[in-house]
Amino acid sequence: MEQAQPESIEEYAPGVANGRHYMAKLCHLPGGPWHIEVIHVESLAPLHGSDAHWSTREEAVHAAANLVAALA
Repeated sequence: MEQAQPESIEEYAPGVANGRHYMAKLCHLPGGPWHIEVIHVESLAPLHGSDAHWSTREEAVHAAANLVAALA
């Protein structure tokens, strides 16, 4: 009998960086590292996350803000 794989948990983090409003979709497995799935930025095409992972939600939120800020 196969064991079910744990489902990825999704959370959304809104923010503003360099005057642009954004919503970052963060994902993680229970007890696992966080990664950025996609960032929806006001008036721009969605930014897809990278292969980077962060150990806490706060670190992933900070990384998303840095990605949006780098667009300026």
